[in-house]
Parts: sequence; structure tokens; C-alpha cells
Amino acid sequence: MKLTTKCRYGVRAVLEIAKNYNIRPTSCREIAELQDIPESYLENILIELKRAGLIISVRGAKGGFLLNRSPSSFTMLDIVLVLQKSIVPVDCILNPKKCSKVDSCIARPLWQKMYKVQENVLKSFTTIDLLDNQLADLDCLPI
Repeated sequence: MKLTTKCRYGVRAVLEIAKNYNIRPTSCREIAELQDIPESYLENILIELKRAGLIISVRGAKGGFLLNRSPSSFTMLDIVLVLQKSIVPVDCILNPKKCSKVDSCIARPLWQKMYKVQENVLKSFTTIDLLDNQLADLDCLPI
């Protein structure tokens, strides 16, 4: 599976928002600058994340975006499925009627396994896991 640019940017945006959880909203401009994402492109990503209920927006001079729930409850799968729509390597995995060879396909077990492994990996990481790893990595850097 190759993640789209939109998906990668969306994960990075959610992580920036998560850094400020229970502190303050994070503005689109701040995310764009810190993550080197074009602001106009980021706005569309944030709209999708908001529509899906992962984030909420706060209006005003000190407004921005907040997570809609705790960072520990967001898995990477939640974010990826909003922005990428699917992680299946081939359509027949979720919709066997899409392929006339589904019953005789010798490669289908491979595609099924690939899908399950990807799904499990994305489910196994929450935003807080990634933030904690980032902070742990800073401890390993030479001063």
C-alpha cells in the first residue's frame, strides 16, 4: 500500500493538533509552517478530518483545531481511512463479487494477509504512541 500525500499530510496535521491537546487550538497556519505543508492544501485535509468527526474547529483570533477525543483513542487506521478511503491491496478482498476468479485465485490468500497485516499495524499505533516515540527519540539525540 502506498499512502497518498494527502494521507501523510493528514497524519502529520493530526499529530500537530494532538501535541496541543487540552492546551489550546492549533491553527492551520501553525500546522502548515511546522510541517511544511501548503496551507491551501492543508485546509482541504482539515475539512475532511472535521467532516469525519476526528477534529473540531474553534473560531476566533485564538481559534484553530482540536481533537474531538483523546489522542490515545485515535489510531492511525482512523486517520488513514478518512483520507485514503481504503487500505485494501485489491478490490476483491472486501467485495468478492468484483472478481470472477475469487474462488480459484491462488494469490487471494496473499492479498488477504497483506490487508490484515496493514490494518493491524495501523490499528496498533495511536497518536499518543507516535508523540511519545518522538519525545523518546529526542532523548537519544546528541547535544
